[in-house]
Amino acid sequence: MAEAVQREQPAYPIGSVDKALRLLLMVAEKPGGVRIGDAAAALSVAPSTAHRLLQMLSLHGFARQDPATKAYHAGETISRLADPRERARQAALPLLRELVDEFQETAHLGTLDGMQALTLFSVESPHMLRVGDRSGHTQPAHLSGMGRALLSGQELADVAAAARAEDPALDERALASHLRDIAERGYILQHGEVESGVSALAAPVRGATGSVEYAIGVTFPTGRIADADVPHLADAVKHAAAQLEEELRR
Repeated sequence: MAEAVQREQPAYPIGSVDKALRLLLMVAEKPGGVRIGDAAAALSVAPSTAHRLLQMLSLHGFARQDPATKAYHAGETISRLADPRERARQAALPLLRELVDEFQETAHLGTLDGMQALTLFSVESPHMLRVGDRSGHTQPAHLSGMGRALLSGQELADVAAAARAEDPALDERALASHLRDIAERGYILQHGEVESGVSALAAPVRGATGSVEYAIGVTFPTGRIADADVPHLADAVKHAAAQLEEELRR
């Protein structure tokens, strides 16, 4: 059994901050939620004080109150801090919705999982014939549009070596050409290389460190977006990627 970490008290502790942080830990660690009375007892404060502290946690997204039970549970801010990808999901959602509203095609947020391009979530096209929700779906990164966008921030030799281990028939020249195109244009368009009849346009998203951490992509039945409309789609996807980058760097 792990021993509790012993921490020294600061020379000038601030009681209100101490209570708020202790309450934050309670909310984060209790799946059944925290009631005002429980919080008051644990912090040795009046219920009114506990209520005010819980309201402040709720204001900043660290807690949310269940309207039925009145108990306070961990909020979305705790989820974002516990899982960095959750922050990206939440920031990308309105951007993907805007792409779908404008182009009527399915939009995705993806990241790398080894040499696989992992779709974190999708916003689906309203068309009856469409590319569906790919949340949790993976594709070989060196073949897919989103995957190539995700690989574009890495050294070609490293990418080629890893891809060759997955695909001995790898065309290294073609891969190098794709990655150069992304560096020059800021996006990639591919047709049917993973799934016949499905096209994808994707752009890389750099995180706070400057490395490519995510990609935003739009997938559609090949031919439904005309060649003349591709530049407009590319600009929109790159703009969405830039907006997400800005949010992730805050």
